Amino acid sequence: MRPVPPLLRLPLALLLLGPLAGAARAQNLEIHYINVGWGGAVFVKGPNGKTLLLEAGHNGHGTAHVVPYLQSIGIPPSAGLDYMILGHRHCDHVGGMDEVIQAGYDVHVANYDNGSSSTPSCWDDWVDAAATTTAGAPVPMPVGTQIDLGNGAMVTCILRNGALLGGTAISVDTENDRSIALLVQYGGFDYLWASDLGGGEDDNWCTGRSSSQDDLETPMIQAISPGGAAPMIAAGGIDVLHVNHHGAESSTNSTYMNLTQPTVAAISVGAGQQSDYHRPRRDVVEDVLLAQATACVSAPPALVLQTEEGNPTGSNTSFAGFCVGNFVFTTDGVTEFTVSADGLVTVGPDERVAAQLPRTYALDNVAGPPPPPPPTDTTPPVLSEVAASNVFAKTATVSWTTNEASTSLLQYGKTTSYGKTKSDSDLETSHSFNLSSLSADTTYHYRVRSTDPYGNESVGADQTFHTGTLETFTPSVVTVLEGTALSGAVAELASDDNVYFVVQSTAIEPRVTDWWGEITSSQAPASMAKLSVSYKGKYSLSVNQKMHLWDWAASAWTQISSKTIATSEKSVTVDPVPFASFVSPTGQIRLRVLGTGGSLDFFASTDRIRFTIETAGTTP
Repeated sequence: MRPVPPLLRLPLALLLLGPLAGAARAQNLEIHYINVGWGGAVFVKGPNGKTLLLEAGHNGHGTAHVVPYLQSIGIPPSAGLDYMILGHRHCDHVGGMDEVIQAGYDVHVANYDNGSSSTPSCWDDWVDAAATTTAGAPVPMPVGTQIDLGNGAMVTCILRNGALLGGTAISVDTENDRSIALLVQYGGFDYLWASDLGGGEDDNWCTGRSSSQDDLETPMIQAISPGGAAPMIAAGGIDVLHVNHHGAESSTNSTYMNLTQPTVAAISVGAGQQSDYHRPRRDVVEDVLLAQATACVSAPPALVLQTEEGNPTGSNTSFAGFCVGNFVFTTDGVTEFTVSADGLVTVGPDERVAAQLPRTYALDNVAGPPPPPPPTDTTPPVLSEVAASNVFAKTATVSWTTNEASTSLLQYGKTTSYGKTKSDSDLETSHSFNLSSLSADTTYHYRVRSTDPYGNESVGADQTFHTGTLETFTPSVVTVLEGTALSGAVAELASDDNVYFVVQSTAIEPRVTDWWGEITSSQAPASMAKLSVSYKGKYSLSVNQKMHLWDWAASAWTQISSKTIATSEKSVTVDPVPFASFVSPTGQIRLRVLGTGGSLDFFASTDRIRFTIETAGTTP
């Protein structure tokens, strides 16, 4: 089929989907897959008219596809949206969200996201736009959040950032695995959406799936299945499954398929993917969704629908799913659901006829009373062992523990207004932050905060620590052991100014320069907590440079560094631990710099030597 010219798409959408949406009974639940090419965009309308936009594709697709589609089904900007929900912060999901708001769509109730620490510019654009809506800037969606869609229809957040409904928390490392997962239920109808969540690769032996993502799909579906920690679906599985991560091998494992047993599998995919992605993958579509890997897939094959073909394609691409453009599921939640599509395919053929659309299916389980609310937790985590440690002049560590897996946030500063923060959205029971670039001899205030997966936050009391002192010294005495002091006074070692203290090498092989500089600290040796030695300089040839400190207890030199340094200035900094034996009872410290060359004369040019001594800070 020849692609539909862009200028014809909106009228055709009005012609095909407008009557469909208008004919849908007021008590119907609607789930719309919007064709945004490579990306994700799903629109949900509840029986009571409540609206949710789950993502909006890549940059430009909010304007080009999402807004025209919403208008074509009778959702004008003046109607706004009740919720915007972002599964995770990749630009093929968040890029168009600010554009929808800028087109005039207010968000009335909430803007939710996964609470990740990732901050790409596309996400920042949505944050700025969301801040102008009635709902305000996005906030992490608490696990267990329920959105009432009317007439018993409900949306439940069952996973976010590794935290599962039922209380389990899984440590995750990638943005995709931090995705939100939503279960949409209406009577006997179930729809499961989880953005780009991962499914691991434990079934590689059977399906050929290969992935660097963790398996979040299996514990998630087990938690909400009969016998799980938060059972919400029947033994017959669900009706419609969102195929995570655009049909990538990283998602949709065989266990997930066996427990969901979807009637229809929906894939958001299209033009714009990277050349080696080849999604949707054969290992997912054919081996898993079409149940051809019979050794590990026991579920019956699903009807696989996709917005269009992935592009560019390759040897791993599957063409077994049906390209149907924008498609929509409608159900009254009682006995059946219907799927229909408009055929607006940009890449690939319009395969609605081959897919036999529109089609109506019986629900996997008959409608009954609304499911019980998921288990909730209203108790905030308990903070304990809050303390500052390893406090020096410029650095400190703040740590604490919680009795349940929670996020970490530290506020700190020179007043009780704090002004600086460090945060980590991973769910942990042990929390710690290393602070740097602090001011010496200064009192700092700090306060810790932790939030559990259900949004309950604990805030610690204000506490303080006082940083230690810091002094710097440069050599006041220099002794040349081998070679000849050629130019520059000892005072040249005090500053980094390209004015050098120069030593000429010996005249016999191997040619060397060997000298040491000494400082005397006014700080009592017993009060010293940290010593740092810094050298900056160069040589006229490539030379091996070894730095030593004099061990006063052993009456010998101890090597602390070995570097090859040539004609460009190099900096070498060493923090010897332990360092007590390198300080004499009267505070003297000696640094020896030995340069060893070959058969040619060379010059050692030292720009700066600095000794930094810190004392320990104090805590109450």
